[in-house]
Amino acid sequence: MKARDQARLDALRLMISAIKYIEVDTPNLSDEQIILVLKKEAKKRREAIEAYKAAGRDEQAKQEQYELDLIEEYLPKAMSEEDVRTKVEETLNAVKPDNFGMAMNACMKAVGEGAEGAMVAKIVKEIFNHKS
Repeated sequence: MKARDQARLDALRLMISAIKYIEVDTPNLSDEQIILVLKKEAKKRREAIEAYKAAGRDEQAKQEQYELDLIEEYLPKAMSEEDVRTKVEETLNAVKPDNFGMAMNACMKAVGEGAEGAMVAKIVKEIFNHKS
């Protein structure tokens, strides 16, 4: 890296390392598989940020946030919560599932890779609780 940005270089190396680790078991990863690896790495960073902040370790939380921001540069743009909510409502109105599991399955298929499962689950729970 000609810019000599050591923090960025270290974060990029961590991303490459995570991808190569998975490639040992599964050679020739597809783009979708690489995106899943990066999403897992982003989730790890989010959890670490929460843990560091809870422990009062702001410097480490800042480093994890930097790495998270860098990982997110390489991920496809996620759907906004409003878009996910609209898609979930449309799906639930069309499918009319009997239970939460069926609802989640249908909604995750509808939103695809555009949203995290936790966000979809939260919205589905809100809608299910509101109907009850």
